[in-house]
Amino acid sequence: MKTLRKVGELLRQFTATKPEHSVTDLSRAIGNSVSGTHDLVNGLARIGLLRKVERGRYRLGPLVATLNRALEDSSALTEAARPVLAALWRDYGETLHLTLHDHGRLLVLDALEGTQALRVSREALGSWIALHDSPPGMLHLAQFSPAQLDEYLDRHTRPGSRLEDRTRLRAELDALARDGFNAGAPKDEADVICVSALIRDHIAQPVAVLVISVPRSRHEAQPRAFRNIALGAARTISERLGYELRPN
Repeated sequence: MKTLRKVGELLRQFTATKPEHSVTDLSRAIGNSVSGTHDLVNGLARIGLLRKVERGRYRLGPLVATLNRALEDSSALTEAARPVLAALWRDYGETLHLTLHDHGRLLVLDALEGTQALRVSREALGSWIALHDSPPGMLHLAQFSPAQLDEYLDRHTRPGSRLEDRTRLRAELDALARDGFNAGAPKDEADVICVSALIRDHIAQPVAVLVISVPRSRHEAQPRAFRNIALGAARTISERLGYELRPN
């Protein structure tokens, strides 16, 4: 199990913004010896999870793409969401994201770039953004158990950051969990508003977040309309997953 955890941590170092690493970089990142990391990397390269691009440097291998395609093709969430995303994209022409989370990072399961002249890039969201630095990430964070949240905060809190006030943060997350909705700008993207709504499965468990990413100017003209559109689309996906809304 210890080796499997190290493999998981190693593979998570490969992101869209850092797709290539040396063995030394990886050993430092996962807290492992260089020789031990070299053995892990060679083993992963032999089965196709990594590939060597030059001496001592690696990228994700072809098996990752194969597994990702299999996940997308078989995922009940993807199957339920894609027709709804396609309709939203066709009707409104805004950029759309379907997000998950993994070990404190935002994962984009699907993305469609908008068609309007002024539009948000589909690259506005990705795994380089910590959960607390984006509206959909905060919705994911709001579903954490107290123990999971404490572990996350222990890893990400820096002096002077807003995460230091845990009482205030927990109150904010409780409100988001009740509402199932969040809208705001992701870190370093002040002109973008991510209108985010929670998706639930057949047992009412939160499984994903639908995001409509729009220019701030367009959102400010019709904030309630964007909220209703996002919540309605998320509810439709949830219903396609078997979720039944219970009357109050």
